[in-house]
Amino acid sequence: MTKTIQVRKAAAADEAAVLRMWQAARERLAAEKIPQWQGEYPAAADFQADVQAGIGRVAVMADGTVVGYAAVITTPDPNYAKIDGAWLTAGQPYLAIHRFVVDGTHLHAGFGRAFMSALLTAAQVAGLPSVRVDTHAQNLPMHRLLADFAFQHTGTVWMVDSDGTPRDAYELLFAE
Repeated sequence: MTKTIQVRKAAAADEAAVLRMWQAARERLAAEKIPQWQGEYPAAADFQADVQAGIGRVAVMADGTVVGYAAVITTPDPNYAKIDGAWLTAGQPYLAIHRFVVDGTHLHAGFGRAFMSALLTAAQVAGLPSVRVDTHAQNLPMHRLLADFAFQHTGTVWMVDSDGTPRDAYELLFAE
């Protein structure tokens, strides 16, 4: 069943909903013994910086309920400058998706898939050749979502802008 959502730029008014989603995701990851997001990242300052930079996106249901959040970045990502592996589009522009989260009450309702699909469509319409994402090696739900969209595992990157931990790197190359 396809879920209908709208994707729009995040606004300051979305902060409380996004922080609740990040906290719930932090708790789910901890319960599953996945060490991703177990520190203070992501935090209110990350959301606020995303809004100020214009890179935050929210997935919104028809009734206005925010059910997802992601940062979409089109500038070179310092975390992706060095990879143990190889990017499919090395040296070319790309869209990076960070801080992707879906409201836990909608995890199995198809909103994550609908949100990712909308983000990928926007990148393709913008003419970007690929999308890059990273996730913790143990974050199997995210690995499955990326596989559903035919992302290819390209190697390992390290989070140079936070704690230096490794992440599995993925890239989706759009057909030309």
